[in-house]
Amino acid sequence: MSEVGKVAPKITIIGAGSLVFTPHILADIAMSKDLEGVDICLMDIDEERLNLMAKLSDRIISERNADMTVSQSTDRTEALEKADYVVVSISVGTDIEKWDIDIPAKYGYFAPVGDTTGPQGFPRALRHIPVMIDIVKDIQRICPEAFVLNVTNPMTALCTAVRRNSSVNFVGLCVGIYGTKGFLARILNEKPEDINLLAGGINHFTWIKEMLIRGRSGYDQLRKTWEDIIKSQDKGEIIRKCRGHYISFLLFDKFGLFPSPGDSHVAEFVPYFLTAEAEKGASYGLSLYPKGTIYDPKWREQAWSNLVKWATGKSHIDELFRETFTEETLVIRVLESLISKRNDFYEAVNVPNAGAIPGLPDDTVVEVPAVVGNVGVKPVHIGPLPEAIEAILRQQLSHIDLTVEAALTGDRKIALQALLMHPSVRTLEDAEKMLEDFIKHEAKYLPKFK
Repeated sequence: MSEVGKVAPKITIIGAGSLVFTPHILADIAMSKDLEGVDICLMDIDEERLNLMAKLSDRIISERNADMTVSQSTDRTEALEKADYVVVSISVGTDIEKWDIDIPAKYGYFAPVGDTTGPQGFPRALRHIPVMIDIVKDIQRICPEAFVLNVTNPMTALCTAVRRNSSVNFVGLCVGIYGTKGFLARILNEKPEDINLLAGGINHFTWIKEMLIRGRSGYDQLRKTWEDIIKSQDKGEIIRKCRGHYISFLLFDKFGLFPSPGDSHVAEFVPYFLTAEAEKGASYGLSLYPKGTIYDPKWREQAWSNLVKWATGKSHIDELFRETFTEETLVIRVLESLISKRNDFYEAVNVPNAGAIPGLPDDTVVEVPAVVGNVGVKPVHIGPLPEAIEAILRQQLSHIDLTVEAALTGDRKIALQALLMHPSVRTLEDAEKMLEDFIKHEAKYLPKFK
Protein backbone atom coordinates (compact mmCIF):
# COMPACT_ATOMS: atom_id res chain seq x y z
CA MET A 1 0.00 0.00 0.00
CA SER A 2 1.09 3.60 -0.48
CA GLU A 3 2.78 5.44 2.38
CA VAL A 4 0.47 7.31 4.75
CA GLY A 5 0.61 11.07 4.19
CA LYS A 6 2.55 10.79 0.95
CA VAL A 7 0.98 12.63 -1.98
CA ALA A 8 0.38 10.11 -4.75
CA PRO A 9 1.65 11.05 -8.18
CA LYS A 10 -1.01 11.77 -10.77
CA ILE A 11 -0.86 10.15 -14.21
CA THR A 12 -3.14 11.58 -16.89
CA ILE A 13 -3.75 9.50 -20.00
CA ILE A 14 -4.77 11.59 -23.03
CA GLY A 15 -6.51 9.41 -25.60
CA ALA A 16 -7.61 6.94 -22.96
CA GLY A 17 -10.21 5.46 -25.29
CA SER A 18 -7.41 3.50 -27.00
CA LEU A 19 -8.80 -0.03 -27.39
CA VAL A 20 -5.64 -1.93 -26.44
CA PHE A 21 -3.24 0.59 -24.95
CA THR A 22 -5.40 1.73 -22.04
CA PRO A 23 -6.66 -1.69 -20.84
CA HIS A 24 -3.11 -3.01 -20.74
CA ILE A 25 -1.62 0.07 -19.11
CA LEU A 26 -4.27 -0.13 -16.38
CA ALA A 27 -3.40 -3.78 -15.84
CA ASP A 28 0.33 -3.02 -15.72
CA ILE A 29 -0.18 -0.22 -13.19
CA ALA A 30 -2.18 -2.58 -11.03
CA MET A 31 0.77 -4.98 -10.96
CA SER A 32 3.46 -2.38 -10.30
CA LYS A 33 4.91 -1.99 -6.81
CA ASP A 34 6.57 1.32 -7.70
CA LEU A 35 3.24 2.80 -8.80
CA GLU A 36 1.17 1.81 -5.78
CA GLY A 37 -1.27 4.52 -4.77
CA VAL A 38 -1.13 6.46 -8.03
CA ASP A 39 -3.99 8.69 -9.11
CA ILE A 40 -4.97 8.03 -12.74
CA CYS A 41 -7.14 10.32 -14.82
CA LEU A 42 -8.50 8.92 -18.08
CA MET A 43 -9.23 11.60 -20.66
CA ASP A 44 -10.83 11.13 -24.09
CA ILE A 45 -13.35 12.93 -26.27
CA ASP A 46 -15.15 9.62 -26.93
CA GLU A 47 -17.45 9.32 -23.91
CA GLU A 48 -18.65 5.81 -24.75
CA ARG A 49 -15.15 4.38 -24.74
CA LEU A 50 -14.23 6.43 -21.71
CA ASN A 51 -17.13 4.99 -19.73
CA LEU A 52 -16.07 1.47 -20.67
CA MET A 53 -12.50 2.17 -19.53
CA ALA A 54 -13.85 3.45 -16.22
CA LYS A 55 -15.86 0.24 -15.76
CA LEU A 56 -12.80 -1.81 -16.61
CA SER A 57 -10.80 0.17 -14.04
CA ASP A 58 -13.40 -0.65 -11.39
CA ARG A 59 -13.09 -4.37 -12.23
CA ILE A 60 -9.30 -4.28 -12.04
CA ILE A 61 -9.34 -2.46 -8.70
CA SER A 62 -11.98 -4.77 -7.28
CA GLU A 63 -10.71 -8.12 -8.55
CA ARG A 64 -7.00 -7.44 -8.15
CA ASN A 65 -7.24 -5.28 -5.01
CA ALA A 66 -5.18 -2.72 -6.90
CA ASP A 67 -3.90 0.28 -4.97
CA MET A 68 -4.82 3.03 -7.41
CA THR A 69 -7.59 5.54 -7.91
CA VAL A 70 -9.11 6.21 -11.32
CA SER A 71 -11.16 9.17 -12.53
CA GLN A 72 -12.35 10.16 -15.99
CA SER A 73 -12.98 13.34 -17.93
CA THR A 74 -13.78 14.55 -21.42
CA ASP A 75 -12.30 17.93 -20.46
CA ARG A 76 -8.57 18.14 -21.09
CA THR A 77 -8.02 21.10 -18.78
CA GLU A 78 -9.68 19.29 -15.89
CA ALA A 79 -7.73 16.10 -16.60
CA LEU A 80 -4.37 17.89 -16.62
CA GLU A 81 -4.84 19.70 -13.32
CA LYS A 82 -1.99 18.70 -10.95
CA ALA A 83 -0.72 16.01 -13.33
CA ASP A 84 2.83 14.84 -12.68
CA TYR A 85 2.98 12.56 -15.71
CA VAL A 86 1.03 12.68 -18.95
CA VAL A 87 0.78 9.75 -21.34
CA VAL A 88 -0.40 10.57 -24.87
CA SER A 89 -1.99 7.93 -27.11
CA ILE A 90 -4.23 9.73 -29.57
CA SER A 91 -5.67 8.96 -33.00
CA VAL A 92 -6.85 11.82 -35.19
CA GLY A 93 -9.05 11.00 -38.16
CA THR A 94 -9.64 7.30 -37.68
CA ASP A 95 -12.71 7.59 -39.88
CA ILE A 96 -10.73 8.80 -42.89
CA GLU A 97 -7.29 7.25 -42.36
CA LYS A 98 -7.91 4.79 -45.22
CA TRP A 99 -7.19 7.68 -47.58
CA ASP A 100 -3.62 7.72 -46.21
CA ILE A 101 -3.20 4.37 -47.96
CA ASP A 102 -5.69 4.48 -50.82
CA ILE A 103 -4.49 7.76 -52.34
CA PRO A 104 -0.80 6.77 -52.64
CA ALA A 105 -1.84 3.31 -53.92
CA LYS A 106 -3.70 5.01 -56.78
CA TYR A 107 -0.34 6.35 -57.97
CA GLY A 108 1.61 3.16 -57.34
CA TYR A 109 2.87 3.70 -53.77
CA PHE A 110 2.31 0.91 -51.26
CA ALA A 111 2.87 0.39 -47.53
CA PRO A 112 2.84 -2.50 -45.04
CA VAL A 113 1.95 -0.24 -42.07
CA GLY A 114 1.63 3.36 -43.28
CA ASP A 115 1.67 5.25 -39.97
CA THR A 116 5.24 6.55 -39.94
CA THR A 117 6.82 7.79 -43.16
CA GLY A 118 6.45 8.06 -46.90
CA PRO A 119 3.33 9.27 -48.74
CA GLN A 120 1.20 7.30 -46.24
CA GLY A 121 2.70 8.67 -43.03
CA PHE A 122 2.74 12.22 -44.38
CA PRO A 123 -1.02 12.99 -44.14
CA ARG A 124 -1.16 11.27 -40.76
CA ALA A 125 1.50 13.72 -39.57
CA LEU A 126 -0.43 16.69 -40.99
CA ARG A 127 -3.51 15.63 -38.97
CA HIS A 128 -1.78 14.79 -35.70
CA ILE A 129 0.79 17.57 -35.32
CA PRO A 130 -1.63 20.50 -34.73
CA VAL A 131 -3.64 18.46 -32.23
CA MET A 132 -0.49 17.40 -30.38
CA ILE A 133 0.70 21.01 -30.22
CA ASP A 134 -2.67 22.04 -28.71
CA ILE A 135 -2.31 19.31 -26.08
CA VAL A 136 1.22 20.41 -25.25
CA LYS A 137 0.16 24.06 -24.95
CA ASP A 138 -2.37 22.97 -22.33
CA ILE A 139 0.30 20.98 -20.51
CA GLN A 140 2.67 23.93 -20.52
CA ARG A 141 -0.09 26.16 -19.13
CA ILE A 142 -1.56 23.77 -16.54
CA CYS A 143 1.21 21.35 -15.45
CA PRO A 144 4.47 22.60 -16.98
CA GLU A 145 6.70 20.37 -14.83
CA ALA A 146 5.00 17.16 -15.93
CA PHE A 147 6.88 14.48 -17.86
CA VAL A 148 5.06 13.67 -21.09
CA LEU A 149 5.39 10.18 -22.56
CA ASN A 150 4.15 9.82 -26.14
CA VAL A 151 3.33 6.58 -27.95
CA THR A 152 1.45 8.15 -30.88
CA ASN A 153 2.73 7.81 -34.45
CA PRO A 154 4.31 9.26 -36.48
CA MET A 155 6.69 9.43 -33.54
CA THR A 156 9.60 11.43 -34.95
CA ALA A 157 7.43 14.07 -36.59
CA LEU A 158 5.35 14.57 -33.44
CA CYS A 159 8.36 14.73 -31.14
CA THR A 160 10.07 17.17 -33.50
CA ALA A 161 7.02 19.44 -33.62
CA VAL A 162 6.67 19.46 -29.84
CA ARG A 163 10.35 20.02 -29.11
CA ARG A 164 10.49 23.00 -31.46
CA ASN A 165 7.33 24.64 -30.18
CA SER A 166 7.39 24.08 -26.41
CA SER A 167 9.65 23.47 -23.44
CA VAL A 168 7.76 20.55 -21.87
CA ASN A 169 9.57 17.36 -20.90
CA PHE A 170 8.44 15.30 -23.91
CA VAL A 171 9.75 11.78 -24.61
CA GLY A 172 8.69 9.32 -27.31
CA LEU A 173 8.57 5.61 -26.50
CA CYS A 174 8.49 2.62 -28.84
CA VAL A 175 9.22 -1.07 -28.27
CA GLY A 176 10.63 -1.73 -31.73
CA ILE A 177 14.21 -2.39 -30.61
CA TYR A 178 13.00 -4.94 -28.06
CA GLY A 179 11.20 -6.88 -30.79
CA THR A 180 14.42 -6.90 -32.80
CA LYS A 181 16.31 -8.18 -29.80
CA GLY A 182 13.80 -11.02 -29.47
CA PHE A 183 14.24 -11.92 -33.14
CA LEU A 184 18.05 -11.85 -32.90
CA ALA A 185 17.93 -14.04 -29.81
CA ARG A 186 15.81 -16.62 -31.62
CA ILE A 187 17.82 -16.73 -34.83
CA LEU A 188 21.16 -16.79 -32.96
CA ASN A 189 19.88 -19.35 -30.44
CA GLU A 190 20.64 -17.01 -27.55
CA LYS A 191 18.68 -15.67 -24.60
CA PRO A 192 17.37 -12.09 -24.98
CA GLU A 193 18.78 -11.17 -21.58
CA ASP A 194 22.26 -12.11 -22.81
CA ILE A 195 22.08 -9.62 -25.69
CA ASN A 196 22.74 -5.89 -25.40
CA LEU A 197 22.10 -3.57 -28.31
CA LEU A 198 23.40 -0.06 -28.94
CA ALA A 199 21.32 1.37 -31.77
CA GLY A 200 20.64 4.80 -33.19
CA GLY A 201 18.59 6.46 -35.90
CA ILE A 202 14.98 7.61 -35.98
CA ASN A 203 11.85 5.83 -34.83
CA HIS A 204 11.09 2.67 -36.81
CA PHE A 205 14.43 3.08 -38.60
CA THR A 206 17.34 2.60 -36.21
CA TRP A 207 20.63 0.84 -36.90
CA ILE A 208 22.40 -1.45 -34.43
CA LYS A 209 25.90 -0.06 -34.05
CA GLU A 210 26.98 -2.57 -31.44
CA MET A 211 25.58 -5.95 -30.50
CA LEU A 212 27.06 -7.61 -27.46
CA ILE A 213 26.34 -11.20 -26.51
CA ARG A 214 27.53 -11.90 -22.98
CA GLY A 215 29.97 -9.01 -23.36
CA ARG A 216 31.39 -10.03 -26.74
CA SER A 217 30.58 -8.65 -30.19
CA GLY A 218 27.72 -10.56 -31.78
CA TYR A 219 28.12 -9.28 -35.34
CA ASP A 220 30.48 -12.07 -36.40
CA GLN A 221 27.92 -14.58 -35.20
CA LEU A 222 25.15 -12.73 -37.08
CA ARG A 223 27.18 -12.66 -40.32
CA LYS A 224 27.82 -16.39 -40.05
CA THR A 225 24.10 -16.98 -39.50
CA TRP A 226 23.24 -14.93 -42.59
CA GLU A 227 25.80 -16.81 -44.68
CA ASP A 228 24.26 -20.09 -43.56
CA ILE A 229 20.73 -18.84 -44.36
CA ILE A 230 21.52 -17.77 -47.92
CA LYS A 231 23.08 -21.13 -48.77
CA SER A 232 19.53 -22.23 -49.46
CA GLN A 233 18.61 -22.06 -53.14
CA ASP A 234 14.95 -21.39 -52.35
CA LYS A 235 14.13 -17.70 -51.81
CA GLY A 236 10.87 -18.54 -50.05
CA GLU A 237 12.76 -20.67 -47.56
CA ILE A 238 15.26 -17.86 -46.96
CA ILE A 239 12.40 -15.41 -46.29
CA ARG A 240 10.75 -17.87 -43.88
CA LYS A 241 13.99 -18.35 -41.97
CA CYS A 242 14.41 -14.58 -41.63
CA ARG A 243 10.93 -14.24 -40.02
CA GLY A 244 10.05 -10.71 -41.11
CA HIS A 245 13.66 -9.51 -41.18
CA TYR A 246 14.73 -10.53 -44.71
CA ILE A 247 14.97 -6.92 -45.88
CA SER A 248 16.85 -6.07 -42.71
CA PHE A 249 19.39 -8.80 -43.53
CA LEU A 250 19.75 -7.48 -47.10
CA LEU A 251 20.45 -3.98 -45.77
CA PHE A 252 22.85 -5.43 -43.18
CA ASP A 253 24.69 -7.18 -46.04
CA LYS A 254 25.01 -3.91 -47.99
CA PHE A 255 25.44 -1.28 -45.25
CA GLY A 256 27.22 -3.26 -42.53
CA LEU A 257 24.74 -2.62 -39.71
CA PHE A 258 21.46 -4.39 -38.94
CA PRO A 259 18.35 -2.14 -38.96
CA SER A 260 15.41 -2.30 -36.56
CA PRO A 261 12.49 -2.89 -35.89
CA GLY A 262 11.62 -5.18 -38.81
CA ASP A 263 10.85 -5.24 -42.51
CA SER A 264 7.31 -3.84 -42.41
CA HIS A 265 8.58 -0.54 -41.01
CA VAL A 266 12.12 -0.45 -42.41
CA ALA A 267 10.97 -0.97 -46.02
CA GLU A 268 8.88 2.22 -45.92
CA PHE A 269 11.97 4.40 -45.48
CA VAL A 270 13.80 3.28 -48.62
CA PRO A 271 12.53 3.07 -52.22
CA TYR A 272 13.76 -0.39 -53.16
CA PHE A 273 11.25 -2.84 -51.74
CA LEU A 274 7.66 -1.68 -52.32
CA THR A 275 7.60 -1.22 -56.07
CA ALA A 276 5.39 -2.81 -58.70
CA GLU A 277 8.46 -4.72 -59.89
CA ALA A 278 8.80 -6.19 -56.40
CA GLU A 279 5.15 -7.25 -56.49
CA LYS A 280 4.31 -4.43 -54.05
CA GLY A 281 6.75 -5.96 -51.58
CA ALA A 282 5.53 -9.55 -51.87
CA SER A 283 8.80 -10.71 -53.45
CA TYR A 284 10.52 -9.66 -50.21
CA GLY A 285 7.96 -11.33 -47.98
CA LEU A 286 5.98 -8.17 -47.21
CA SER A 287 2.21 -7.96 -46.86
CA LEU A 288 0.35 -4.69 -47.34
CA TYR A 289 -1.77 -2.57 -45.00
CA PRO A 290 -3.89 -3.41 -43.10
CA LYS A 291 -2.89 -7.08 -42.88
CA GLY A 292 -1.09 -7.82 -39.63
CA THR A 293 -1.49 -4.28 -38.27
CA ILE A 294 -3.57 -2.64 -35.55
CA TYR A 295 -5.44 -0.87 -38.36
CA ASP A 296 -7.08 -4.07 -39.60
CA PRO A 297 -10.87 -3.69 -39.07
CA LYS A 298 -11.11 -7.31 -37.90
CA TRP A 299 -8.40 -6.67 -35.32
CA ARG A 300 -10.20 -3.56 -34.10
CA GLU A 301 -13.53 -5.38 -33.91
CA GLN A 302 -11.92 -8.06 -31.76
CA ALA A 303 -10.25 -5.45 -29.55
CA TRP A 304 -13.61 -3.70 -29.05
CA SER A 305 -15.30 -7.00 -28.25
CA ASN A 306 -12.64 -7.84 -25.67
CA LEU A 307 -12.96 -4.43 -24.04
CA VAL A 308 -16.73 -4.69 -23.75
CA LYS A 309 -16.50 -8.18 -22.25
CA TRP A 310 -13.83 -7.20 -19.74
CA ALA A 311 -15.61 -3.99 -18.75
CA THR A 312 -19.05 -5.58 -18.33
CA GLY A 313 -17.91 -8.72 -16.56
CA LYS A 314 -18.78 -11.09 -19.42
CA SER A 315 -15.26 -12.53 -19.50
CA HIS A 316 -12.33 -12.91 -17.11
CA ILE A 317 -9.67 -10.21 -17.10
CA ASP A 318 -6.84 -12.69 -16.51
CA GLU A 319 -5.54 -12.33 -20.06
CA LEU A 320 -4.87 -8.65 -19.39
CA PHE A 321 -2.33 -9.72 -16.82
CA ARG A 322 -0.33 -12.10 -18.96
CA GLU A 323 3.34 -11.27 -19.16
CA THR A 324 4.01 -9.34 -22.37
CA PHE A 325 6.30 -6.55 -23.50
CA THR A 326 4.40 -3.89 -25.38
CA GLU A 327 4.29 -0.09 -25.54
CA GLU A 328 2.11 -0.14 -22.44
CA THR A 329 4.67 -2.13 -20.46
CA LEU A 330 7.50 0.12 -21.64
CA VAL A 331 5.55 3.21 -20.55
CA ILE A 332 5.03 1.67 -17.11
CA ARG A 333 8.71 0.80 -16.74
CA VAL A 334 9.73 4.35 -17.65
CA LEU A 335 7.19 5.73 -15.18
CA GLU A 336 8.61 3.41 -12.52
CA SER A 337 12.13 4.70 -13.22
CA LEU A 338 11.03 8.33 -13.02
CA ILE A 339 8.86 7.94 -9.93
CA SER A 340 11.30 5.74 -7.98
CA LYS A 341 14.19 7.95 -9.14
CA ARG A 342 16.26 4.91 -10.09
CA ASN A 343 18.62 5.50 -12.98
CA ASP A 344 17.71 2.67 -15.37
CA PHE A 345 19.05 1.97 -18.85
CA TYR A 346 16.67 1.82 -21.82
CA GLU A 347 17.72 0.77 -25.29
CA ALA A 348 15.51 3.29 -27.10
CA VAL A 349 13.90 6.65 -26.38
CA ASN A 350 13.00 9.47 -28.77
CA VAL A 351 14.67 12.72 -27.69
CA PRO A 352 16.68 15.59 -29.20
CA ASN A 353 19.99 14.32 -30.53
CA ALA A 354 22.23 16.64 -28.47
CA GLY A 355 25.35 14.98 -29.88
CA ALA A 356 24.29 11.38 -29.35
CA ILE A 357 24.85 10.76 -33.09
CA PRO A 358 27.51 13.34 -34.07
CA GLY A 359 26.72 13.23 -37.80
CA LEU A 360 23.14 14.42 -37.29
CA PRO A 361 22.01 17.92 -36.19
CA ASP A 362 21.81 18.38 -32.42
CA ASP A 363 18.23 19.66 -32.46
CA THR A 364 16.75 16.80 -34.48
CA VAL A 365 14.85 14.04 -32.70
CA VAL A 366 16.57 10.67 -32.74
CA GLU A 367 15.90 7.27 -31.23
CA VAL A 368 18.85 6.25 -29.07
CA PRO A 369 19.52 4.53 -25.73
CA ALA A 370 19.11 6.56 -22.57
CA VAL A 371 19.36 6.54 -18.82
CA VAL A 372 16.02 7.36 -17.17
CA GLY A 373 15.34 8.19 -13.54
CA ASN A 374 16.73 10.73 -11.10
CA VAL A 375 18.70 12.28 -13.98
CA GLY A 376 15.51 12.70 -16.02
CA VAL A 377 15.98 11.27 -19.50
CA LYS A 378 19.61 11.42 -20.64
CA PRO A 379 20.49 10.08 -24.10
CA VAL A 380 23.57 7.91 -24.49
CA HIS A 381 26.30 9.03 -26.89
CA ILE A 382 26.58 6.22 -29.45
CA GLY A 383 29.05 7.91 -31.78
CA PRO A 384 28.90 8.30 -35.55
CA LEU A 385 27.10 5.92 -37.88
CA PRO A 386 28.48 5.01 -41.32
CA GLU A 387 28.22 7.93 -43.76
CA ALA A 388 25.79 6.16 -46.08
CA ILE A 389 23.39 5.48 -43.20
CA GLU A 390 23.71 9.01 -41.86
CA ALA A 391 22.98 10.39 -45.34
CA ILE A 392 19.75 8.35 -45.51
CA LEU A 393 18.78 9.57 -42.05
CA ARG A 394 19.54 13.21 -42.90
CA GLN A 395 17.20 13.04 -45.90
CA GLN A 396 14.47 11.55 -43.71
CA LEU A 397 14.99 14.28 -41.13
CA SER A 398 14.68 16.97 -43.84
CA HIS A 399 11.42 15.35 -44.96
CA ILE A 400 10.22 15.44 -41.32
CA ASP A 401 11.27 19.08 -40.79
CA LEU A 402 9.31 20.19 -43.84
CA THR A 403 6.32 18.05 -42.83
CA VAL A 404 6.23 19.72 -39.41
CA GLU A 405 6.42 23.19 -40.97
CA ALA A 406 3.65 22.35 -43.42
CA ALA A 407 1.40 20.94 -40.69
CA LEU A 408 1.72 24.07 -38.57
CA THR A 409 1.44 26.66 -41.36
CA GLY A 410 -0.83 25.07 -43.96
CA ASP A 411 1.67 26.13 -46.61
CA ARG A 412 1.01 23.96 -49.69
CA LYS A 413 4.39 24.71 -51.22
CA ILE A 414 6.17 23.47 -48.11
CA ALA A 415 3.89 20.42 -48.00
CA LEU A 416 4.80 19.61 -51.60
CA GLN A 417 8.49 19.98 -50.79
CA ALA A 418 8.05 17.59 -47.87
CA LEU A 419 6.56 14.94 -50.14
CA LEU A 420 9.26 15.47 -52.75
CA MET A 421 11.98 15.04 -50.12
CA HIS A 422 10.93 11.47 -49.40
CA PRO A 423 13.10 9.06 -51.40
CA SER A 424 10.16 6.84 -52.34
CA VAL A 425 8.35 9.59 -54.29
CA ARG A 426 9.22 9.13 -57.96
CA THR A 427 7.85 12.18 -59.79
CA LEU A 428 6.82 15.77 -59.25
CA GLU A 429 3.43 15.02 -60.78
CA ASP A 430 2.78 12.17 -58.32
CA ALA A 431 3.56 14.43 -55.38
CA GLU A 432 1.30 17.20 -56.67
CA LYS A 433 -1.62 14.85 -57.28
CA MET A 434 -1.28 13.09 -53.94
CA LEU A 435 -1.15 16.37 -52.04
CA GLU A 436 -4.31 17.67 -53.69
CA ASP A 437 -6.09 14.37 -53.04
CA PHE A 438 -5.06 14.37 -49.37
CA ILE A 439 -6.35 17.90 -48.87
CA LYS A 440 -9.60 17.08 -50.67
CA HIS A 441 -10.44 13.83 -48.86
CA GLU A 442 -9.06 14.70 -45.40
CA ALA A 443 -10.13 18.36 -45.38
CA LYS A 444 -12.06 18.26 -42.11
CA TYR A 445 -8.85 17.32 -40.27
CA LEU A 446 -6.64 19.75 -42.21
CA PRO A 447 -8.20 23.15 -41.49
CA LYS A 448 -4.96 25.03 -42.06
CA PHE A 449 -4.98 23.98 -45.71
CA LYS A 450 -8.42 25.41 -46.51
